[in-house]
Amino acid sequence: MAVIDDLKAKLMRELEAVHVDIEDESWKHAGHAGATPGVEATHLNMVVVSPQFEGLGIMDQHRLVHAVLQEARERHLHALQLKTIPASQWTAHHSA
Repeated sequence: MAVIDDLKAKLMRELEAVHVDIEDESWKHAGHAGATPGVEATHLNMVVVSPQFEGLGIMDQHRLVHAVLQEARERHLHALQLKTIPASQWTAHHSA
């Protein structure tokens, strides 16, 4: 899980994320194209909450995340299911 921890720390640092949830679903894709045996974090399901998403459309939010994950995409990340949430929406929803 070191790879997942590193990705989470990078997102927290570079996007000032207030919440990051990463689920490694690589095991579900064993034998599929892009799934390399012994390589961790090829298929991820991710939720990222950041104040940097404020005022941006969903595509621009996703572009920010993909930019942060560029090295992972080049090295091991094959598929990403991504949900992004502006911090103000997360805070309003989770403060009640």
